[in-house]
Amino acid sequence: MKIQNNITGIILAGGKSSRIGTDKALLKFQSKTFIQIIYDNLKELCSEIIISSDNPEVKISGVKIVADKIKNIGPAGGIFSALSVSETEKNIIVSVDTPFIPTALFEFLIKHNTDDTDVLIISEGTKLHPLIGIYSKNFKHILSEEIKKGNYKIRDIIKKTHYKITDISEERFYRKNILQNINTKDDYNSALERKRSI
Repeated sequence: MKIQNNITGIILAGGKSSRIGTDKALLKFQSKTFIQIIYDNLKELCSEIIISSDNPEVKISGVKIVADKIKNIGPAGGIFSALSVSETEKNIIVSVDTPFIPTALFEFLIKHNTDDTDVLIISEGTKLHPLIGIYSKNFKHILSEEIKKGNYKIRDIIKKTHYKITDISEERFYRKNILQNINTKDDYNSALERKRSI
């Protein structure tokens, strides 16, 4: 698939990483940081990439870094801030703690995106992944209103939009663990061990 000039890639890298003790964006897998792995996959498809992070150490040359406009509200703050500066209507959003997502999954999202959908997210059967999907600029306005009400739960806010969920569990690119979240040291160590055993 060619680079999509009408889609921006947004990497959410603003989490506190308190359970793992270090910024997850800077963890390494196969000699690359998580942020670099995801960037390399997105740059094959997106003409622009934005990184949502308050950490000055999280940077990639030529990539726009956006700090949270509203602090301490979790992914809602990162999504709102990144959508505020994005110049495209559609935006692939992915969390930095899911570094094993293949480019094929992003291509799948693009193919299933429709103009009349505010949010397109994926599922593995009944398990939803709200921080992997395509979000429209219009979502920013709905998100802003919910933030004012003190509602920061993306999963709940999505339900107030015109959204779509698409299951990837039967797709050819799907493999167990490609959507694994690396949240703890045990998660990270098990991922490293799994790679060594392949």
